[in-house]
Amino acid sequence: MKRIYNLDKIRGLTIISMVLFHLMYNINFFREISWYNGTLLNKVWQLSIALSFFIISGITSTLLPVKKNIKRGIKTSIIGVLISIATFIFARDQFIVWGVMNGLGLSMIIGGIIKNDKIFSKKMIFVFLIFFALTYNIPRNSLIDVSFFNHLYEKNIFPLGFPSDKFVSADYFPIIPWIFAYFSGISLGNLLHEKSFYNKYGTDSSLAKIGRYSMPIYLIHQVILYPIVSLFFK
Repeated sequence: MKRIYNLDKIRGLTIISMVLFHLMYNINFFREISWYNGTLLNKVWQLSIALSFFIISGITSTLLPVKKNIKRGIKTSIIGVLISIATFIFARDQFIVWGVMNGLGLSMIIGGIIKNDKIFSKKMIFVFLIFFALTYNIPRNSLIDVSFFNHLYEKNIFPLGFPSDKFVSADYFPIIPWIFAYFSGISLGNLLHEKSFYNKYGTDSSLAKIGRYSMPIYLIHQVILYPIVSLFFK
């Protein structure tokens, strides 16, 4: 299959946005940035990056057979576990429990297992996004007053989206609501198939190359950025 450079470019824009966001995050850690710290702009920027990752990953899954999607999900989940171990050992104050790699990995596995074109039809793109919006605050204890869900919170079912009040993580992407963003991406991917988007390969560029290496960039960017910012301010 030919490389779809147009998709790589979209992925490249997302990874650049993420690197810039984390650069601001690191600077803000040492010197508070008024326009960044806790503002609506900060939240919208962060949400746009995370949504893009899940939706693009869902789109990509439509190009792969079931076994490859499940295998990709297992590999991504293993990376998530390794990130948790690394942050626990080397950056305890930034300890990550069930971060974006874990959420993405399990979404890939579940999406690969379901793999049903009727469920992931083009009509479901916005339905899944609505589900995402409706369930977005569930990990923030929005259902704690309902006895059944309160029991789940007390049991600390954090992978599903029901963390206890003692749960702490520097990065947290539970199945609810994020799997709905991933499912929306699968549905969008099926629509792009119908519109012959994948036949328009585009041209290679620096932005497309960045998109192709989004995973290694994700894994190493903070290892580079944080020490540089730390040395600068100290």
